[in-house]
Amino acid sequence: MLLLAVTGAMPISAAHAYLDPASTSIALQAVVGAIAAYLLAGKYYLQKFIGLFRRNKTTDETEEQAAD
Repeated sequence: MLLLAVTGAMPISAAHAYLDPASTSIALQAVVGAIAAYLLAGKYYLQKFIGLFRRNKTTDETEEQAAD
């Protein structure tokens, strides 16, 4: 509430700002990096999840040798 009251009491004026190509390039790199990190983390955890349901080949081979 206090933040809204203070923000409402501030005078509204035009911002005379300039974004050069370097700052937009950095912002774009940050967005692309965040997306890449999200995708890689998702791939890692998806593989771990699928691995829970997959049979282990070394365990299968050991069981076959023990049965012989």
